[in-house]
Amino acid sequence: MRINSLRYTLVLTACLAVSTNFVFAQQINKSKREAPNIAINISSNRDSVKTSYFNLGLISNLYNQRGIGLNVISSAVKNNMTGIQASGFVNITRNRANGVMLSGITNIVGNKANGVMVTGLINVTGKEANGMQASLFANIVGNRSNGLAIGGLMNVSGKEMDGLHIGGLANVSGISQKGIALAGLMNATANRLNGLQVASILNIAGKENKGAQLSLISNVGVEVRGVQATVLTNIAADTLRGFQLAGAVNIAVNTRGAFQLAGITNISQGRTKGVQLAPGNYAGGIDGVQIGILNMSTGKSNGFQVGVVNYSKDSTTHKIGLVNVNPKTRIQLMAFTGNTSKMNIAARFKNRKTYSIIGVGTQYLGLNDKFSGAVFYKTGLYFPIAKYLEISGDLGFYHIESFSNENEKTPKRMYSLQGEVNLEYRLQKKISIFASGGYSMTRYYDENKFYEKKPIFSLGVVLF
Repeated sequence: MRINSLRYTLVLTACLAVSTNFVFAQQINKSKREAPNIAINISSNRDSVKTSYFNLGLISNLYNQRGIGLNVISSAVKNNMTGIQASGFVNITRNRANGVMLSGITNIVGNKANGVMVTGLINVTGKEANGMQASLFANIVGNRSNGLAIGGLMNVSGKEMDGLHIGGLANVSGISQKGIALAGLMNATANRLNGLQVASILNIAGKENKGAQLSLISNVGVEVRGVQATVLTNIAADTLRGFQLAGAVNIAVNTRGAFQLAGITNISQGRTKGVQLAPGNYAGGIDGVQIGILNMSTGKSNGFQVGVVNYSKDSTTHKIGLVNVNPKTRIQLMAFTGNTSKMNIAARFKNRKTYSIIGVGTQYLGLNDKFSGAVFYKTGLYFPIAKYLEISGDLGFYHIESFSNENEKTPKRMYSLQGEVNLEYRLQKKISIFASGGYSMTRYYDENKFYEKKPIFSLGVVLF
């Protein structure tokens, strides 16, 4: 009797549970209220269940997801997702995603993503991403990316990129970038940079740079109003109103209140208003200063050139250097002999009232018959005193190498300071002869004493 009673009780309980679930389901169908979806299921927007609070399934197609959705292969939410989605392959939200989306391959949000998106391959947001995106390969945002985005390969924003973006290869922004972009290879923004770009190879600001670009290879901007610093090359394709620092070359089409510092050369195609500091400097014209070994200006100039060799197309440019050249400079060849070195050859750069001479001489006399030589520089003034005759005076510096003449009394290197007065007579338009006389004081480099003091004289010819 007891066994039969137990059987009757179980059957009655089962029938009651089935009828209760049937009635409850009917009520849901009639009222179409939101109800929990706890199942391994495939649903659609026509389902009576509009919101899922917890979902398990191989493939899911939900209207709203609130809570946690766990799927081995795919998740699809047609409206909003709030909470956490975890998928073996794909998470898709058509409108807005809040919270955390975790996927083995891809997270896709149609409108806005807020919170954290973590994926094995790619994150895609149609409009705006806020918070943190982390991807093994790429983060892609159609409009604006704010916050922190970390991409194993690259971060892409169709319009604006704000905050901190770290890309293994590249960070790309369609319009503007604000904040900090760190990339293994390249950072690029199509329009405006107001922040910091750091890359191993290349940084690009398509229109305006009001921030800083740091790279190992090259920085490129159109209107640069900030800082470009690189090991090799900086380029301002339009105007530079900032600072360029390069280990090799700085290039700017025009400069306005700019400073260029380079290990090899600075180039400004247009007029330079600022400072160029490098071994070689070139400008279309200067209203500022060029400081280097070789300075060149091919346009009008109201500025200064300070260097070893200064060239300007405008003869009014202020020059301070060993050799100053303009279109009116006469470059001549000199050959002469004297009682300091037997054979000498030099180039003379003759301007309106001044000249400079650079040359070499061999077999410096007063040592012995073994080989010796000197390199010298002279600068002076000249004055015509007759139709074919002129007088000049100059001061010179000679660096002397004794080579095999070195002994206890004769050091390996010495220097000589010389002053001369010259008379030059023009035989033809491009041939002249000259005679010089003066005084020489030769000293040791490493000791505060004279090697010799003596009067000097020389005779020679001038060509061209």
